[in-house]
Amino acid sequence: MPAASAAGPVPALPGLPAAGSTPGRLPATPAGQVLVVQANLQDSVRQADARDTRDLDNFARRLAEKAPAAPDALLLTEILGPGARHLANALSRATGQRYRAEVAGERSAFLPDGAVRENAIILNTGTMAAAAPGGFERVQDEDQAYVVAARRDGTLGVPLVAAHPGGDPTPAADWLADRFAREDGVTVLGGDFRAGRCAVPVEDQAIGCAPQAFWAGLTGPRAYTDAYFERGDAQARLHSGYIFARGDVLNATIDTDMPDVSDCKAAFDAGRSHTADRDCRAAYYADEPFGWALLGAARDEQQSVVPAKLALDHCELAVRTADVMARVVNNTGGPLSRPVSVSAPEPLTATPAEAALDVPAGQAKHVIVTITAPRDTAPGEHSVTVTIGSEQREIPVTVTEDCVEPKVYATSFHSGFGPELAVDEDIATYWHSEYQPPHPLPQSITLNLGGTKQISALDYQPRFDGNLNGTILDYKVYLSTDGRTFTEVAGGSWAADARLKTASFDAADARYVRLEGSRASGGSYLSAAEVTVR
Repeated sequence: MPAASAAGPVPALPGLPAAGSTPGRLPATPAGQVLVVQANLQDSVRQADARDTRDLDNFARRLAEKAPAAPDALLLTEILGPGARHLANALSRATGQRYRAEVAGERSAFLPDGAVRENAIILNTGTMAAAAPGGFERVQDEDQAYVVAARRDGTLGVPLVAAHPGGDPTPAADWLADRFAREDGVTVLGGDFRAGRCAVPVEDQAIGCAPQAFWAGLTGPRAYTDAYFERGDAQARLHSGYIFARGDVLNATIDTDMPDVSDCKAAFDAGRSHTADRDCRAAYYADEPFGWALLGAARDEQQSVVPAKLALDHCELAVRTADVMARVVNNTGGPLSRPVSVSAPEPLTATPAEAALDVPAGQAKHVIVTITAPRDTAPGEHSVTVTIGSEQREIPVTVTEDCVEPKVYATSFHSGFGPELAVDEDIATYWHSEYQPPHPLPQSITLNLGGTKQISALDYQPRFDGNLNGTILDYKVYLSTDGRTFTEVAGGSWAADARLKTASFDAADARYVRLEGSRASGGSYLSAAEVTVR
């Protein structure tokens, strides 16, 4: 089933009308499938907020409007017991189905022993039943809600976890995934993990970014699938809510076309929703969107290519670039090996064009393929073909008229110390090349001036925090007008101190200016508080 568009109407499930087309009673999901909703409702910390239930009523109406069928289960975070029970009743009215808070806390999120309990699981009692009483598992002083549920028609077992781990989500994610995984059903681990998919928290979450450890662990050796990433058209969106499923993701989406009600938050957080404007009172449910996933039993082998379409609208130096992920989940009892090939007709290229995925039993593997084209490629429509084993997927590729390009590049950087910190006009922040493990020198940082300019000097400000680690000692400066050919214009050595350094050279035209360091203070890494040209 194709992924739903985040901004358009949600397609119908097989045999069911489109979302919102049937007022009153929403249809139930087909046998062998389960529709799971994840939401952070931000309704647990302030008692006045928890007592003001207008946002929960808005959520129930919004969910009934956007869901393609009556949800079978809701995995909720930041909600107390009374709120979960109120929401179950509101959802019953909004959908015509009957819901019950199967697992929920009490009237406070803060327990006497210092732990936090603010998760809940709501079940559609017409389609789902608890196979055993649910409860809470304590991980990192946060209580995670769980219940082993199943469809009443006997077609699917569904262990459910509503997770909201504190601190680093990796230990909690790994433990919960292993604790509730089962071979004869669809295990669902959903919630707010307080972290984006990529290790670097930028808005543009590139497919090929270095992933957070929790995401890599769940989607790799534990063979869970990130539903929003693979089917929800949310690959490049920074978000912290997830539905991870050990099963087949048939469809998914995030409520990204929710009304812009950011100005409503203060009134609702204070429990004074009646003071908000009319639009807020009618629409606000949280400032983070909910999402849903339609899930089925795992297939022996699950293949996916993400995203479903590409836009070559980002540039790196002289090249348009975008990533594609080819992934295989192995649910068999033995290893699988699948060749991956990518055909990219000119002017497109694919790197690597060929790869192999050797997948152990019960695990998943993926390969990232970078699709490129020259920056000056004419706007138009193209396609690439991704073949995994004997299955082919054609991916439409749009070369856009414009191409967004970063202000700065680096050959490496440590998470949290990206190259943008060397051009932010703040000497208290700094770029640092990767040091865990250290990357061999030389390393470099390249400024994009946004257009060709005449320059004759580069200024380098080392770290200004009392630590000289990474201060460039031996350097070279290169210039380029096209991002492809760089010419050395200066080189030499600087002192190991925090004073401003300058490299001067004959005036020349440049769009890109590269500072390369081959020797530095402290070890095999570079740092820079600011790099500027004049």
